[in-house]
Amino acid sequence: METVYELLADLPDEAALRAPPASLSSRDVRATAYKVGNYLRSRGVHEGSRVGVADDADPKVVLAFLGSALLAAPVTFAPPGRFDGRAVVVPTASLDGFDLGPGGQRVGYGAKPADPADGHFEGGVWSENPAFPPVRYGGDVPALAGGTGAGDDEDGPSQRALLDAAADVAAGLDADDALAVRASFTRPGTVVGVLGALRAGATVLLPDAEATGTVALADGDGDAPEAGVYRPEELF
Repeated sequence: METVYELLADLPDEAALRAPPASLSSRDVRATAYKVGNYLRSRGVHEGSRVGVADDADPKVVLAFLGSALLAAPVTFAPPGRFDGRAVVVPTASLDGFDLGPGGQRVGYGAKPADPADGHFEGGVWSENPAFPPVRYGGDVPALAGGTGAGDDEDGPSQRALLDAAADVAAGLDADDALAVRASFTRPGTVVGVLGALRAGATVLLPDAEATGTVALADGDGDAPEAGVYRPEELF
């Protein structure tokens, strides 16, 4: 398995993405990621263009990464205000803090943006096609960029590299597991953990104050209520 497209095409039926009270089944994750890819393409995102995504515990963050990966567009989590990329996907309330320059696309999730030039994630994605054409790139395309596992102006790990590391995570999980993500997405190892859980057919849990998983993905100095803990810095 070399690309996120292949991961989604072969996503186990048991895989899920949950952020209480919302829960997305394997079919929902696949179809919505395809819709996100199609929507971002309609906003001008293409292979090699960069997408900034908020570092939030929100399903739309995971889906924005997956949709960008389908386009071979590397993602920078927690992008700076002056971002040299094609698009940002962030909470609507923070859109005014981003300056992308000519052609840059600001997409807000949550409330509908007041500026009609800004895209509304939920509204735009909802109207898109839940199918995605076969991709023509290989696993060597960068999955992350610009400060996420790389220098500010450099590409980061490839899709193949992240998925190879994710295979090791998947080997330790099964469909009964829920991986509670308690670490920053700016760490490549956090992305590896999410991909590994999906590959294993486990649940990716973005917990609220009360929800717990069977195992956690937490920063090296972070505590977690789960008995087992993966550390992003050890995964990648």
